[in-house]
Amino acid sequence: MDKSRRPIKRSIFIFTLAFITLLCLFLSILTYTTFTNTLYKSYNRRMTDILKFVESHIDKDNLYECVKTGEESEEYTELVAFMDSIMEDFDIHFLYIVTPIVNDEQTVIMNVISADTAEGRATDPDGYYLDLILDDVYEEADVIKYNNAYQKNEISFFKNFSDWGYDYTALLPLKNSNGERYAALCVDIEVEDLQNVIKTYTGMNVVLIVFLGVLFITFFILWMNKNITEPIRQLEKSVVSFAMRSHDQTDPDKLKYDAPAISTHNEVESLSDAVTQLSADMRQYVRSILDEKGKVETMKTEVSRMDMLAYQDALTHVKNKAWYDEVEKRVNEDIENGTARFGIIMADLNNLKKINDNYGHERGNDYIFGACHLICVTFDHSPVFRIGGDEFVILLERSDYDNRERLLSELKIIFKTTSHDESKEPWERYSVAIGMAEFNPGRDTCMNDVFKRADELMYANKVASKMARQ
Repeated sequence: MDKSRRPIKRSIFIFTLAFITLLCLFLSILTYTTFTNTLYKSYNRRMTDILKFVESHIDKDNLYECVKTGEESEEYTELVAFMDSIMEDFDIHFLYIVTPIVNDEQTVIMNVISADTAEGRATDPDGYYLDLILDDVYEEADVIKYNNAYQKNEISFFKNFSDWGYDYTALLPLKNSNGERYAALCVDIEVEDLQNVIKTYTGMNVVLIVFLGVLFITFFILWMNKNITEPIRQLEKSVVSFAMRSHDQTDPDKLKYDAPAISTHNEVESLSDAVTQLSADMRQYVRSILDEKGKVETMKTEVSRMDMLAYQDALTHVKNKAWYDEVEKRVNEDIENGTARFGIIMADLNNLKKINDNYGHERGNDYIFGACHLICVTFDHSPVFRIGGDEFVILLERSDYDNRERLLSELKIIFKTTSHDESKEPWERYSVAIGMAEFNPGRDTCMNDVFKRADELMYANKVASKMARQ
């Protein structure tokens, strides 16, 4: 018995490993996506709070005049100091006020206020001043991005590149009391900082997920091995051994099944018990069969003998008229179903009466048997029937039907040769009148119609043979 090409233990392990791997991948992606969205929402709220807080300390009309005239006021100086304090107190990259300028002449950013830390002011005391055009700091695409957000009436969030790095920006448009838009309050957080937080959190979660996955696989495989795979392996080993010993075994006492010690208290144990009971029932069943075997063999022999007597010709051992009648029923059903494709050869022995009269019926039987043998050898794929003392019918189907003309020609040559062979005894010079007809769906309604045409052609051949001999 062939061993399983895919042991269940290996299949379970591969499936479990693949499932846990896909699950870990899915959970990792889900964790990364969820945390990223959550983190950005959190930073959005934080940046919004900063912008709103700074906005609440801006004298918008005064700042508007400063932007318009290019002159710094006292309030402007106080706002710069306030924004510097925000830079000191909050973990942000930049806090600034700018005005995007996008027209046919230029696409630039104009500085209004750039907050800085005390350290930054000390290292770069000049800093950026009011109305400074930052033409070399921002790319044109980023200026347009600023301008698009500047034209909205709400806080916008976007990523941008500048000489200061890759930042995540929140922008709040500023308007004076007349509703005129004149500047944009912005706060930046370094994207790298966000990405580092995301990577750290995601990495920790992936490690945790993988650890839990490995832990689950380990315990699951151990549990499966104890309760399912190992008991099944033991059961398979016992059943295979029993099957090999039982093959062609006729001695019930040798049909012994070595039941494995399985105590899983689940379906595997129930299956093992069922196999044990089955082997016991099998032994009893074999004993019963052996007791009846002699009777069955006797009955089969008797049935075979009765079949032979009922459907076989005693002299030639080909099928008789009774079997021809049974075959005729089957062929007629094929005709009704539209699947019939056959031909019939009618063969009638010549000179049988002459052989019987001159040499006795025993030689006549030899003549019949020999002629029948030549017919059977030629049409070795077709049934041959003896329907009368000297009459034979060959039913041509399948390959013999396809080759009917060639086979018929060979049969005629064989009988012509034997009938003229002077070296043989008279009862060995076989001569036969032959007629062949094919089934025609357009004119034949039953097998007997074809038989009649074959019989007529045979009779015509017999008459022609007699005329030729005279």
